[in-house]
Amino acid sequence: MTKTDSLGSSQSAHFVDIYSEAYDNDVHAAHRAAREAAWYATTPMGVMAVRYAEVNSLLKDRRLGELGGQALIGVGITDGPLWDWWNLMLFSKDGEEHLRLRRLIAKAFTPRKIEQMRTVIKEIANGLIDKLDGQERCEFVTAFAAPFAVAVIGHLLGIKESDYDQFYQASSDLALAFTGQIGEQRERIEGGLAVLNAYADELIAERRQHPTDDLVSDLIAAEEAGDRLSGAELQMLITILIFGGLDTTQCQFACAIATFAEYPSQWELLAAKPELAPGATEEILRYEPAGAGAPRRVITEFDFEGLHFNEDDVIFPSSMAANRDPTVFDDPDTFDITRPRGATQLTFGGGFHYCVGAALARAELEEALPVLAQRLVGLAPAGPVEWRKLATIRGPEVLPVSFRS
Repeated sequence: MTKTDSLGSSQSAHFVDIYSEAYDNDVHAAHRAAREAAWYATTPMGVMAVRYAEVNSLLKDRRLGELGGQALIGVGITDGPLWDWWNLMLFSKDGEEHLRLRRLIAKAFTPRKIEQMRTVIKEIANGLIDKLDGQERCEFVTAFAAPFAVAVIGHLLGIKESDYDQFYQASSDLALAFTGQIGEQRERIEGGLAVLNAYADELIAERRQHPTDDLVSDLIAAEEAGDRLSGAELQMLITILIFGGLDTTQCQFACAIATFAEYPSQWELLAAKPELAPGATEEILRYEPAGAGAPRRVITEFDFEGLHFNEDDVIFPSSMAANRDPTVFDDPDTFDITRPRGATQLTFGGGFHYCVGAALARAELEEALPVLAQRLVGLAPAGPVEWRKLATIRGPEVLPVSFRS
C-alpha cells in the first residue's frame, strides 16, 4: 500500500496496534480516534478502514477477496488438518466457486426454515431461564449464552442432546483458531477439529440413510444445476455450522447482556414492549457486535480514496468501527433500542461475502431477548466482566449479573 497525492497532507492516519492489550481493553476508543484522523488507520496487519462510507464500499468491492489461507501462512501454518479445513471454507473461496457453494448452502437456510426455528428458540430460552428461578445472580455465559447456543444449533442439525457437551468442548477448542493464540494452540485446535470432523461424518452417513427435517438432510439434498456438495464440503459445512452457531451466538448474547446491564432503562423498556425486539436486535448488532469484521486480500491492484493497493495487500474493513460513525449514526456511543431505522449496521458484512446465517442470528436475538428481559428483572452487573483477548470473534468469557427471577 502506498499513499497517492490525492490523499493530501490534511489527513494523518493513526497507527492502531490491533494485537495490543490496550486495543483489546477499549476497541471503540481506538476506532473513534482513528475515525477523527482519517478514513483509515494503519495496523500491523495492513490498512483498517474505520468510516462507514469506505467500509461499506470496500465490503462490496470485487477487487477484494477473503484472506483465506494467507491468515495461516502468517503464523507458519502451510499444511495439515487446520490448513485443509481453512481453505475449504466459504470465506476462503472467491469467484464462481464461492457462488456455487453459497447457492447450495442458501437452500438450507430458507425463510420457512428460519420461521420454524422461532418457536424452538423461544422454548429453549424459557427452559434455560426456568433453571434460574429463585436465583438472584449467575455467570451468564455458562448459565445461558453457551447452553442456548448449543441447544439451538443442536436442534437445527438434529444432534442428540447427550452429545452436546462433546461438541461444545470441541467447538471451544476450535474457536482458538480465530484468536491470536492460533500458532501456540495448534495442537488443541486440530484436536477439536478432528472431533467435529468425525462427528460430522457420522451425521452425514446417518442422514444419507435416514433423512429427516433437519439442516444436515437439507444440505445433503441441496443441488444447483445437477451439482451437489462433495463429501469434504459437507463435512466442512457441518463443522463450521457447529462452531459458528455455537461461538458467535454465545459471544453475541454475552455482548448483548453486558450492554443491557449497563443500560437498565433499555432493559426495562424491552420487557415492557417486546415488540421492540427487532430494533433492539439491530441496535445491539450495531453497538456491541461479536464479529469485528473480516480482513480482505487485494486480488487486483487499485487506487482507493488516496491510497494505492497492490495485489496481496491486506485491507480490514472494520464493521465495528463503521457502526459507530457519527456522520451516519446520531450519538453513536449511546445504546438506544428505539433508534430510528436509517443506515444498516454492517456487522454481517456486505456484498459477495454477506453472512449466509444472518437471518438465523437475527431470529435468535429477536425471540430470546424479550424472554430474558421479561424474566430477568432488574438486570445489573454483579462483578468484573472478562472479555476475550486478541479475538476476531469477541465477547465476554465471564459475565456475572444480578437480577430477580
